[in-house]
Amino acid sequence: MKHMNSAMTTLARQANKTKRTLSAIRGAGLACLLLSAASISTGIQAHTLTVDIDNIQVQTGALMVQLYANAEDYAAGHNPSASMIKPVTKTEHRLVFSDLADGQYAVKVFHDENNNHSLDTNMLGVPSEGYGFSNNAGSFGPASFKDASFSLQADAQITIHIR
Repeated sequence: MKHMNSAMTTLARQANKTKRTLSAIRGAGLACLLLSAASISTGIQAHTLTVDIDNIQVQTGALMVQLYANAEDYAAGHNPSASMIKPVTKTEHRLVFSDLADGQYAVKVFHDENNNHSLDTNMLGVPSEGYGFSNNAGSFGPASFKDASFSLQADAQITIHIR
């Protein structure tokens, strides 16, 4: 009987040792998981882009602002990374785009004076409402993505002058 109690005590000690080992392994695994999550979350950069728009001639309608992250969508005018509509109440406005990843971006803006959600043009195709692009590009027609694009690697502020 004494021999059996000794064997059971040994088994209990081994079971406790196994539990402690498993607990340590779980703890180490959890620590690794938390460290991995922290390194992943710190690897993703979320930036803020502040866009100041000035030289607004008429205080009616709305600013239609679109932010693009690639040349194809920019040229087509589809699938902006972000967009905003800002009612015009003064000659200059500030808009803020948040949670942007590192990359190349370009901004298009037009002043929809009559709220028809379209950039109006005259008979020759020249815009009759205000417009602008990042880098104030496009002096002689619409700006290309190459001319309007800028690199965003940290929080940034740009100014677009409405024409």
